[in-house]
Order: sequence, then C-alpha cells, then structure tokens
Amino acid sequence: MTGRLRIIRTAFFRRVAELRRLLLSPDRLREGEGISLTTSELHYIRRVLRLRPGDPIAVVDGLGHLWTAALLPGGVIRRENDSVISVLPPRPRLGLGLSLIRRGFDDALRMACELGVDVIQPLRCQRCAPGVELRPERWVTVLNEAVEQCERLWSPQLESELTLEDWLSTVQGSLAFGNTRCSEAMSLAQWLKTIAPVDPATTIWLIIGPEGGWTANEMQILDQNAAVPVQLGETILRSSTAAVAASVEMIRWRESLFTT
Repeated sequence: MTGRLRIIRTAFFRRVAELRRLLLSPDRLREGEGISLTTSELHYIRRVLRLRPGDPIAVVDGLGHLWTAALLPGGVIRRENDSVISVLPPRPRLGLGLSLIRRGFDDALRMACELGVDVIQPLRCQRCAPGVELRPERWVTVLNEAVEQCERLWSPQLESELTLEDWLSTVQGSLAFGNTRCSEAMSLAQWLKTIAPVDPATTIWLIIGPEGGWTANEMQILDQNAAVPVQLGETILRSSTAAVAASVEMIRWRESLFTT
C-alpha cells in the first residue's frame, strides 16, 4: 500500500469512527437498505444526537460490525455500503455475576458495559433485599444505551435471572467471588494472574454478592463449585461499587495479556 493510500484509508476509518452510533438488532438490519426507526430511536437521533435528514450516522449490530448510513426524511435510515468495520469478539470472555440489589443495579450494568464486560448474569441470592424488582426489559435498554454511548461493537450478553445455586450447577469457566471478610483471600489481581495459559474460549467469572453478604450455605455452595474467594480492597464496598471495581481489574488484566 502506498503512503498516499494509507493516509486516505486511515482518514476514512477515523471519519467512520467519529460518527455517532445507533444500535440496531441484526434482524432489523436484514430488512434492506431502508430501515424504519421506532419513536424512541427517532427521539434519540433528533433530540439527543441532533441529526437532520442527510446527516451521516454509524449503525452497529452489537455483533462486531459497523456500517455508515444516512438519515432520510420520514424516520428512515439507509445503509450506504457493506460493513466497513468488523472486529472479532474480545477473548477471553469476561463475566460478571451480580446479585440483585435494590439500588445501583442499573448503574452497575451500565458501567460494566462501558468498561468492556462481555456477559452479565443477574443472581438471586439468599440475602437479596426483599421485593427487589426484576426489570429485564429495562436492563436491556440500559445496556443498549451504554453500547451506543461507549461505542463498543460487541454488545454484552445479558442472561436471565437465576438463583446462585441453579447458575453454579450449569456455568462453565474460571470462578471467583468477592469476599472482603476473608483475610486469607488473595486479591482479584493475584487470582487473575493464576489463570494462565488462558483458553481463548473460556469465560472468566467474578461473582458479586448482595449488600447483606454471603450466607454460610452459599459459601459452601461456592466452595463446592470451585469458586475462589478474592478481595477487592481493604474497605467494605457496596455491591454496585464492587462490580465496577472488579470490572476495571478484569479489563486491565485482559489488556495486559496482549501488551506484555
């Protein structure tokens, strides 16, 4: 590739990367060149992004692909070309098992998505707050908005809510769980360093418990399923804070695999 072509190609991809993004499901992207937008999507484009007919926008499918598109009159967008950016999913996959909490669950989902967590498992634990709401549709909206905002190409996978025991009976991958009160527990960073060599197909899981902590029965179940207790710092963290702190640590660890 000549120097001039390399400069043109770099400028093109920089321009595409700078476009504001709209996440659409793969089935809708199969509708054809003209894709009708929903009322909420039109509100997002017109009121939030402040785009007008004729303005360019990037369209992503949450499966690693990005297209350039144009906003047309009548609430329609038209893809202008084939996929111009296509990336493989990050490996190894990073999973966050998060107990249901009354406050901060949505924020934890959003920040875990923005940081780069790949799969999120809502968990009902024995000390979850009574009457905590299950809002899967709301959670999907939170994650979709976070994908658009942080401009990641792969949407995180949101699993259906399960009890801790039911989930542990089926989950596969390396497991650790936050346990600040276990003075002998290694730090999350230390535990991550023990996971080597890493199988790219595996999922690395960190489980965050409820505000009331783990029960003796849950501790036994975690131990029986080879989940390793880890510390997330010297202070006692709220579940939502612990989820974010753990997400940061896991993302840094994954990035280090390709920079050292």
